[in-house]
Amino acid sequence: MIETNQEHLTKGKDTTSITYEDALSNYRGNTDWWVVFASFDLPDFKPSPLWISQKTRVPVETVVEALEGLTVLGYLQNNGGAYTPVPGKDFVKFEVQNRKKPEVIHEHSLITRQILNQLTEDALVAVDHRCFASNVEILKELYSDISQAFQKAYQNSQTSKTKDKVFKMTFTAVDVLEQKGTTR
Repeated sequence: MIETNQEHLTKGKDTTSITYEDALSNYRGNTDWWVVFASFDLPDFKPSPLWISQKTRVPVETVVEALEGLTVLGYLQNNGGAYTPVPGKDFVKFEVQNRKKPEVIHEHSLITRQILNQLTEDALVAVDHRCFASNVEILKELYSDISQAFQKAYQNSQTSKTKDKVFKMTFTAVDVLEQKGTTR
């Protein structure tokens, strides 16, 4: 039997519990959890950790951890071992305003590395590279356009009848010029 509350998920009597804070930290920084959650939207989905693991190539232990953590966070319900999404709970776009810059950089670097680690010869990928002199207003417009494109793709995928892939995505732009009066 699994008991849940806002603070802990306890499975049976012999396992450790996952705190809400630990689950949130893992959800923010482990893209495998995102893949597990996204797999529920696949048309051939089966609510089995083994099926999810085989379909996504995420280790079964990570799948189980993600299922339990996503339950603690309120994204999934556990009905006798069969996990189902909570209606109206979608992937959260993590806001970076009101967060310390070193924390944002660390989290983004971790996520980006996880995505880059999956760039293999047999993976379907989309990439682009650019470097150009510009200004902050043009970058703000670019970021707005990319953010809107991400949102459009996400919304379109919610209504698409053909969902046969799960994609991880990230965007990074950084000013590389030395700033007057500051050290990097």
